[in-house]
Amino acid sequence: MVKKSFFSFILVSVLLCTFIFAFSANVFSSRPMTTTYFESDFSSHNANIWEKADWDNGDVFNCMWKPSQVAVGNGKMTLTLDKDNDPSHEYPYKSGEYRTTTYFGFGYFEVRMKAAKNPGIVSSFFTYTGPWDGDPWDEIDIEFLGKDTTMVQFNWWKDGNGNNEYLHRLGFDASQSFNAYGFDWKPNSIDFYVNGVKVYTGYGNIPQTPGKIMMNLWPGRNVDDWLAPYDGRTPLVAEYEYVRYYPNGFPGNQPTQPPTQQPTPPPTPPPATNKGDLNEDGIINTNDYVILRRYILEIDFPNQQQKQIADINNDGEINTMDAVLLSRYILEIIDNFDI
Repeated sequence: MVKKSFFSFILVSVLLCTFIFAFSANVFSSRPMTTTYFESDFSSHNANIWEKADWDNGDVFNCMWKPSQVAVGNGKMTLTLDKDNDPSHEYPYKSGEYRTTTYFGFGYFEVRMKAAKNPGIVSSFFTYTGPWDGDPWDEIDIEFLGKDTTMVQFNWWKDGNGNNEYLHRLGFDASQSFNAYGFDWKPNSIDFYVNGVKVYTGYGNIPQTPGKIMMNLWPGRNVDDWLAPYDGRTPLVAEYEYVRYYPNGFPGNQPTQPPTQQPTPPPTPPPATNKGDLNEDGIINTNDYVILRRYILEIDFPNQQQKQIADINNDGEINTMDAVLLSRYILEIIDNFDI
């Protein structure tokens, strides 16, 4: 049985200093991160997981986000665009934006939704972080332009640089039925899916910063060439049935190994309790953390068994995310690796 061993303030200080490397690699250990499978079926609103926006985004968004325009319950979340009759408000319309309280990194994101249909509006599902969070503007978008809901627009931004729009013709009207849309975010590419089928892959200028999952519905302002003029029709509703996140990527992409004439049985993986115990001394402590950091910095290379033990989150890679999980375990921020 692996046990924890906690050292003096000096050793803890050493751990905290090494966090600088993780921050420089866009791994934000101080902010809430979701690194395991996540699903929300919208049975009810959970303020620990989801937040209803109560502000405006300015620029092209001709509305104020109001909590009253987000309804959650009985397996559905709805966003309603309506008139705002308060003459003291800057915008003539109010609508809803729903977003997670935690951040998500690389992986597969999926939503099942029904878009709103009307010229001049957008229904969306996306990940986002930006200057408000102290980050570069990184974003990945699935957007439905209400002027033609037989198409979906894919797009992404890295550090405020976009111009990666791609319009995919669906073969059906996204405003007439619920369908699943998703994207598999990888370090060097993004695969976009419709109903479980990959329909487009984007390369270049790929976002690297973890972001929040977000959904909104809004009327455009001064973007008629993109959305077409908004005619002021209200109310308009976008509906969502679930959101899912798979940290290891699209679930249907697990490779199947071809059979061989004399198959070699795979090595027995180390027991789950060995995760993080890189020097196999039965104790998880700063010694193990130093070994892991040296491997990431390519100063020293563990043997194959150490590599299995060092892959804390079982994603097939050894990187700063594993180091963050190990350090949080040693500091008693978490009591297991939850993998």
